[in-house]
Amino acid sequence: MKKHVSVSYTGNHLQDTAQSLAQQLDLNCVTAGDTSSSLQLNLTDEFIELRDNLAHSAIHVDFITGTLCHRKQYGGGRGQAIARAIGLKPGTAPPEILDATAGLGKDAFVLACLGCPVTMIERSPIVATLVADALERAKDDADFQVLHEQGFKLIQANARDYILQVDEAFRPDVIYLDPMYPEKKKSALVKKNMQILQKLLGQDEDTDELLSAALNCARKRVVVKRPKGTTTIAGPKPTMAIESKKTRYDVYVIKALKQ
Repeated sequence: MKKHVSVSYTGNHLQDTAQSLAQQLDLNCVTAGDTSSSLQLNLTDEFIELRDNLAHSAIHVDFITGTLCHRKQYGGGRGQAIARAIGLKPGTAPPEILDATAGLGKDAFVLACLGCPVTMIERSPIVATLVADALERAKDDADFQVLHEQGFKLIQANARDYILQVDEAFRPDVIYLDPMYPEKKKSALVKKNMQILQKLLGQDEDTDELLSAALNCARKRVVVKRPKGTTTIAGPKPTMAIESKKTRYDVYVIKALKQ
């Protein structure tokens, strides 16, 4: 996939930073007007974005404004499906969560806003760069500092390898999985995000193995996000399923699976 991606920049003052990032990611560095690669990790004065030169669209991550901020304010709080799926209950401490397929960090941010310490794992260095940029831009925001202090961090790694090496003392309460699947949603914004990510990453091919590793690591439960109407991932039968309008959360309660 790397051969289809380059690093670009929109002004000469960003050239050194762009070249350093390109060297770090082992990518070519070009100016923003160069469309020799179909995808570009483009540096602007405001943020780092992933551009699709063929579709003439781009995505970036923002934890302070836009759709994520709206979801934080109006997403339904602890009553929303994702909160119930991870086992968030009144009067109990929020579970510590490992989001093993973080992507652009949308669900991880929602869970962090619900009070959960969240570690995001993203295996794509390019996608991780977008999230890391958003974390850096958000660090001085007072509301975001609360999330940072409670534990909201990113690790660029292969999730399965990371999970297999987790020390017993640091096993998370919940492991959250959102495998890449063909996007059928009609929302223009979501479609744009998914189209670019699918062009960059393709489909997840190791979901079965990742679920198996997660079930052996999580203390309390594993939650797998799926489109409604699709089959479950190969492996044990989920303990229960919690549905929202377009999404199903397959929940594997570790204690119940061991009975």
